[in-house]
Amino acid sequence: MASKSEKKESLLRVSLRNARQEHFLQRRTLVKILVFLAVLLAVWTGVHGDYFLYHDTIANVTSTHETYIKTQTGNDGTYDYEEKLYRQDITAVVKNGKYKGETVHLQSEYSQSQVYDTKYQKGDSIFIESVHRTASGLTANVGGIKRDYLIATVLAALFGLFLLVGGNLGILTILSLVLNMLAFYWVLVMYTKGVNILFMTIPMTIFFTAMLLLFMLGKNEKTLIALIATLATVGAVTLLSAAVVRFSGRIDYDFMDYLSQPYTQHNANLIFLSEVLVGGLGAVMDVVVTIVMTVSEIVSTGTHVTRKTLIQSCRSVGDDLVGTMINLMFLTNIASGIPSFVLFMRNGIHFSTILHYNVFFELARFLTGSIGTVLAIPVAAFIAIGWYEHRHLIDSSEQKEAR
Repeated sequence: MASKSEKKESLLRVSLRNARQEHFLQRRTLVKILVFLAVLLAVWTGVHGDYFLYHDTIANVTSTHETYIKTQTGNDGTYDYEEKLYRQDITAVVKNGKYKGETVHLQSEYSQSQVYDTKYQKGDSIFIESVHRTASGLTANVGGIKRDYLIATVLAALFGLFLLVGGNLGILTILSLVLNMLAFYWVLVMYTKGVNILFMTIPMTIFFTAMLLLFMLGKNEKTLIALIATLATVGAVTLLSAAVVRFSGRIDYDFMDYLSQPYTQHNANLIFLSEVLVGGLGAVMDVVVTIVMTVSEIVSTGTHVTRKTLIQSCRSVGDDLVGTMINLMFLTNIASGIPSFVLFMRNGIHFSTILHYNVFFELARFLTGSIGTVLAIPVAAFIAIGWYEHRHLIDSSEQKEAR
């Protein structure tokens, strides 16, 4: 038998070892955070100064001077408004091209609201056009502001957080995102060459789903079940949308974003169905994976699991999911239209007109996505329960259920 002193000494050694391990983990986490911040700073600095990569001429603003021009007044049919207009005299230094290092003088006009124009600040990097030399020095026109460093920094922060929080799973997430972007780019390139976009979107959707589920769940039967359930749900929603488009008469696609003009009704229908097919994929997949994992965990950990108990469990989980996922679908589809809502209503356009012409397709995608989210629960439950029942892992007899 160990004495009390030996027990205390053993407990002390364990406590010291745990304290050292915790201290080591804290230091490693701190080092990761510092490396993450250093990488962000390096990306911000490096991309901010990548002028040599551009063929277009870029200049860095060194000073600005604003001059008031006039106040513009008017009436939009509902409200009276005043808009102050200003002129900017800009001095900048050219950062690339044959005029590199020289000072250039520019002029730009902007309104107080800056809805359609920009007020430039000292330190901004701007694209300049029509550079030519005059008696007073270089002059040019402002072409726009350089924002690539913002995009690169946000992407670096996103990927860094994937790695910092997710570890190996974060690497797989980044890989899946890159592959998805490449596949989507390929579809767009093939569409510009005249290939039917819906026929390309179908294999792209299968590829997206299979790859993401494989990265998330690994190579196992749960991945296969989730893949079948996701594709079945998305396919059912797309067929339902196709039936509605087919029998609802002519749809006015004139206000659909990025639709090339002139367009044919058939081509516009294919584009819209492709949007439906891809638009609800993420939410459907999320619901399907949750239901499949629920069934799988209950089957693997429970004893005398019955079909009835699994259905009740899936229903309970689904009730918790539906509200959150539908609100997510609503926010993602409608949030981008809020500025347009405000601008149109401020200019006297009626709310019903905005709904009919400007956000009709966002609402259509929201409704089809919501249908897919709700439909995913019974579809995933039916397929998962049927799969495990086929493997005789679920007790479907009423006698054993009664016991």
